[in-house]
Amino acid sequence: MYSIILTESPRGELRPLEPWMAEEFLAHIDRAREHVDPWIPWATFSTDLDSARATLQRYADGQASDTRRIHGIWL
Repeated sequence: MYSIILTESPRGELRPLEPWMAEEFLAHIDRAREHVDPWIPWATFSTDLDSARATLQRYADGQASDTRRIHGIWL
């Protein structure tokens, strides 16, 4: 896994989201769900740990085939 330090925020890092991060991913989506559901399709499909892991696995498979990626920002 790689990370990119964001120059606008010295503490921020851009990193790929991986299937093993499903619990943290789901917790973040749950905190922001009412704001992101209308705009971010994968949030609607990530409603429990299994579906969150499946969402991240689809992106991991897409990254392996160079067709899609998903990243997050950590502060």
